[in-house]
Amino acid sequence: MRRRNACYRSDHAVDADRCVIGAFDSSTNTGVVPLNQCGPNGATVGAHENLLLGCTPSNLPGSTTTLVINAETKNYANIGGITGSDEVWFNPGDNRYYTGSSAAIKPADSPLGTGAVLGVIDGTSVLIETIPQSSGSHSVAADCKRNTIFVPQVAPVAVVGTGGDTNTTAGPGSPTVGSLICGSTNGCVAVYIHETDDKDDQDNVCQANEHQKDHHN
Repeated sequence: MRRRNACYRSDHAVDADRCVIGAFDSSTNTGVVPLNQCGPNGATVGAHENLLLGCTPSNLPGSTTTLVINAETKNYANIGGITGSDEVWFNPGDNRYYTGSSAAIKPADSPLGTGAVLGVIDGTSVLIETIPQSSGSHSVAADCKRNTIFVPQVAPVAVVGTGGDTNTTAGPGSPTVGSLICGSTNGCVAVYIHETDDKDDQDNVCQANEHQKDHHN
């Protein structure tokens, strides 16, 4: 079923009775909720009505964390060590969030050219790991039933010019992260696999998640 923005009627005109503009009102659970240290690009819905937002310093200079906020209580948690996200994805198959963090902040002692990473965050909002990616890798998707995670990699800037991978591994002239992941300088889609123990439970979770999506569309 096609999702339609609740602020608009079928003729695309704004429906003032359905659009709520203004500060958040807890008595009616409507309005604009201020975000703590987050200028988001993307958002994904996780377990227990939690939303993870793809925060990035490109939208809020100086911010260094990613934000999870509960849609019901409005309680939130800032996750340190990961920022600069564009697309983000919750995978109910392994109860993890994945972030396409091409604008992540590079650690001071890192030999890499940029801080671009795939962020892996568990369902309790704890950062598990960050995996270096090509500098333009800002998208991510996951297959719930197979627990496979997909991250596009761009070809090196020396090959494609502007927009190419500048995430060198050991300074100028060294191989880029994307070329090492792909095994070539052509670009590719990296596929990661997270092994889990119980496939039957995993299939049930995926089916329940699809059923929930159908009822919210």
